[in-house]
Amino acid sequence: MTRVLYLAGWGRSGSTMLETVLNQVPELVGGGELKFIWRRGLLQNRRCSCGMPFRDCAFWSKVLVEAYTGVPESRLEALDAASERFRTRHLPSLLLPAAPRRYARDLDWYRADLAALYRPMVTVSGARHVVDSSKFPSYLFALLQTPGLDVRVVHVVRDPRGVAYSWQRDKADPDAPGNGRMPKLPPALTAAYWSAWNVATERIVRANRIPYLRLRYEDLIADPHRAVGAVLDLAGLPGVPVPISPAGEVDVTVSHQVSGNPVRFDRGPIALRDDDEWRRRMGKVPQLVVQAVTTPVRQRYGYRTGAG
Repeated sequence: MTRVLYLAGWGRSGSTMLETVLNQVPELVGGGELKFIWRRGLLQNRRCSCGMPFRDCAFWSKVLVEAYTGVPESRLEALDAASERFRTRHLPSLLLPAAPRRYARDLDWYRADLAALYRPMVTVSGARHVVDSSKFPSYLFALLQTPGLDVRVVHVVRDPRGVAYSWQRDKADPDAPGNGRMPKLPPALTAAYWSAWNVATERIVRANRIPYLRLRYEDLIADPHRAVGAVLDLAGLPGVPVPISPAGEVDVTVSHQVSGNPVRFDRGPIALRDDDEWRRRMGKVPQLVVQAVTTPVRQRYGYRTGAG
């Protein structure tokens, strides 16, 4: 049984930062957003977080040999198409009571290939468990249907006003084809996604009765030792040292993450600091829009109206 620590939640909530910290724990190996391994990793050959083109990464080459005796060239398009069956637009079907038994039963071959992918990540790395920061509640559903995986969920949430502000900032994506930029979304749409993804994650977790921890980005920044310690407890690693210095820094080494925030390419000492620019720079109207759309989920998570 391969244990997978799944980082869920809407994008720009701090999951890549958390995975970066967890990657420094020898018992854990972070794979990044593994949902995108077929398209962004193997079909587009984007860079692994180690800096190498994905197909040239020694770690992933060994994983793929152990999983499939090499890159499954003949199935790549089909694997990518199968992953597209677990998108946000499919959530209404995935949340039906009968979905765990009936949804996409024609994709048993895909789930078998997923199981084959996660197993060698542990053996090749020498770790005990895998960290997957794919975040999609729909892909979480796919993993829960996959035999041989013991899935545990860390649900990373952040004040939706900070999330919406982050989605509006213009930022380079060094991994995107053609020197692209990270995608941008308007505040109202970001707020709607934030609410939908977080509620869907909770419902899937409850329906499947799996181990779960909700972690606020703000709590991770305020007390990283306590927050990461709770994550390690959920992973079944109580007492394992938290790789954060007393000054709140993480010494980041080479990792092998597929896709995700560009911070996954950073190396050396990195300080865990609150990205709170939104409190000073975000306009009042966008804040009010986000507050209106995300109520009452926002309040249930402890984010008060007008706190910005």
